[in-house]
Amino acid sequence: MPRFLVVDDERNIRFLIERLLADESTKIDSFVSAEEALEAFFKNKEDYDLIITDIKLPGKSGLELIREIRKEAIDIPVLIISAYVKPEIISELFKFENVDYLSKPFTKEELISKIKKLLEKPKETFDRLLREANEYIKNGDLNRAEKLIRQMFKFAPSSPIPHYLMYELLKRRGNEELALRHLNAAKALEPNKEKVEKDEK
Repeated sequence: MPRFLVVDDERNIRFLIERLLADESTKIDSFVSAEEALEAFFKNKEDYDLIITDIKLPGKSGLELIREIRKEAIDIPVLIISAYVKPEIISELFKFENVDYLSKPFTKEELISKIKKLLEKPKETFDRLLREANEYIKNGDLNRAEKLIRQMFKFAPSSPIPHYLMYELLKRRGNEELALRHLNAAKALEPNKEKVEKDEK
């Protein structure tokens, strides 16, 4: 079940979002301020799939909230919902990856459409990076491949795939010791095949 973090100092907006998403099988944690939301997020960051936030909040703004999360190289999708945002703020927002904007008032259809688009984007980006990194490794362009693999680690830190790619890349560079570390890390992250086989029996 997807878990969303919602930040808005208007109680009716928080309730509206919860009501509109009630049929979407989501778990929602709501907060009034960016400070509360950040504290909860950094305690449970692996559990959250999306952040929905207003820009104007008591204390830190929604923009500052995004900055603090991105500073930690966390690419969680963020949907900004706000009644009015200055063009320069919009311009600043779209400098970040995986951020979209929805103006108040909004319909259920608009909200769900924006959320679906944001949730699909990281997978699309990861798949694209995987294709391109494989191509660069095949062609021997290891520096470019490495940059893409490092981005993949940010998108999917628990996936074995970037480790396998890094193993191939380091092997080509002749760094056997570090290559083996990545191979072992990849194997450790693989699902337990023996357990799956037992369950099937």
